[in-house]
Amino acid sequence: GHVNMAITLTNIGTTFRKQQKFDEAIEYHQKALEIQQKYYSSDNIIIAGTINRLGHVLHDERKYDAAIDYYQRALSIQENVYPNSHIETSYTLSFIGNILYEQKKYDEAIEVYRKALAIQEKHYELAHVDIAKNLNFIGVVLYSQEKYNEAVDFYQRSLTIREKFHSFDDAGIATVLNNIGNGLYWQRKYDKAIDFHQRALILRENFDAANHVGIVDSLINIANVLRDQEKYNEAIEFQQRALMIREEHYPSDHVKIAYSLGNIAIILSKQTKYDEALEFHQQALKIYEKCFPSNPADIANGLINIADVLSTQGKYEEAIKFQQRALTIREENYSSCHEKIADSLKRIGDIRIDQIQYNLALDCYERALTILEKCYPSGHVNIAENLRNIGILLNMQEKYDEALDFCQRAMAIYQQCCPSNHGSIASCLNCI
Repeated sequence: GHVNMAITLTNIGTTFRKQQKFDEAIEYHQKALEIQQKYYSSDNIIIAGTINRLGHVLHDERKYDAAIDYYQRALSIQENVYPNSHIETSYTLSFIGNILYEQKKYDEAIEVYRKALAIQEKHYELAHVDIAKNLNFIGVVLYSQEKYNEAVDFYQRSLTIREKFHSFDDAGIATVLNNIGNGLYWQRKYDKAIDFHQRALILRENFDAANHVGIVDSLINIANVLRDQEKYNEAIEFQQRALMIREEHYPSDHVKIAYSLGNIAIILSKQTKYDEALEFHQQALKIYEKCFPSNPADIANGLINIADVLSTQGKYEEAIKFQQRALTIREENYSSCHEKIADSLKRIGDIRIDQIQYNLALDCYERALTILEKCYPSGHVNIAENLRNIGILLNMQEKYDEALDFCQRAMAIYQQCCPSNHGSIASCLNCI
């Protein structure tokens, strides 16, 4: 009876989790755990399963440290019961890896995923899907670290396994094709990137037609590559298709529709169709302001997009008004030393330079620099960008000694953070 009671409690807990009723889910899983601890030895594998389920609920609640504690408890039981590493152990390691990734602890996440992968490779015959998933996870972490080359290698290995053993899993294969396309895009291998995105799109349209989110994702990815190849008319066609699908599936004031309008506006701007671009950006902003007062990030981005077009048109004072509104929103919603506030200050500084108002520009850049140095005490490419901008500005004001100092500081950070960023290093050398 007690075993059945624990199973019933577990099932109820799992149902509550699916309904996102997290307190109730935890309560039922805890009750199940209490019964199991009464009737089983403390290192029973069934107890590990329940502890993992509690970890899942805490993960869903974004209580990451607490979730990791539960997963670690489950892991130590599994390692006791299965000294030679069981496939179950690899799942728990993957759960821990997922949280470390979400906490942006990328190196730790990769280490844990690699441990899981090593176990799965021992059970190769049974674990194809798990190996493919883990290779993809490692790729995703490397991609987040901007290690695009390595990421693509892991994605390719995942794809090979999926195509060999799981050729029927079109959704899974399309996701990996998509990931490879994104990795190639950031390496500017545009033709190859489009190839992979097209393959993902064909799979999604033919075998996963209900997945409109995936189809839109593929259309937008293809549009982004075409935009960067300056094939603007084709890029707009793909963005228009994405917009049409979104309009079929969402109400007219849904945030996803605003995103599509913004994407089209960016391409119109590249085509120097500034008035049309402004219209699309303004439509997007209306949606953000009407439906998502609770999402200040989107409103700020909408304002910045409009400011960028106005600035390109030489309407500097209007542009500054929109940038100031974005800055105010960011200051109200982020801590005083947040990189988004620095970003807004830099943008206002850029417009001041176009207006030849160098002292006002310098003030913005210096305020941005102070914030960034608090955000990234060990150095960051954004700090280097700001130092370089200040150096170039001082150079324009014929303050050569000060300019030299800022450019040299920028140079040191560029060489530390992104030695391959030749363009930025070259512009520092010019300044020096």
